[in-house]
Amino acid sequence: MHGALIPSEEIDNFVTLRARKFTSSVRRALTRDVLQSENLAVLEWQLLFSIARFGSCHVAFVTKHTSIDPAHGSRAATALEKMGLISRREDPKNKRRKLMSLTPSGIETVERIWPKAKQVTANFTNKLSPEDLEELKRLLDLLNGAPLTTGGLEDSQEGVEVFNTRENLVAE
Repeated sequence: MHGALIPSEEIDNFVTLRARKFTSSVRRALTRDVLQSENLAVLEWQLLFSIARFGSCHVAFVTKHTSIDPAHGSRAATALEKMGLISRREDPKNKRRKLMSLTPSGIETVERIWPKAKQVTANFTNKLSPEDLEELKRLLDLLNGAPLTTGGLEDSQEGVEVFNTRENLVAE
């Protein structure tokens, strides 16, 4: 038997633990309050959300621009396709890749879940002032490296069809 091996002050400076605790808390609340009733796993929601965010794209693009692991992303895509929430078709620019698109049912699902997901997150972040929230986002972007711009996907658009409106998604 032994005592603590790492001093508390070192743990207090280990930001990974704080970030993981926050992320885990939000994930648990999202699962409990939203995804469970939708029969969606967190990873499936992350992929569905990513397709809604980026537009039609392939798994490699999503995994490059998110924290989704390629193997897990592929399995989530298969599950979402079986649920009828996404469709996959051959990428005309790269025959080895499949472009994923939201189906009308997938669009409805995103539109139903997205406001609830934002509220779950807001339940955590509304403890911060607007200035503190902006600073937190700025610092997270800094730690995560160069973030994607919110105005579009200027960088690395190969194999991506960007849709900005619901009508364009439905037309797909």
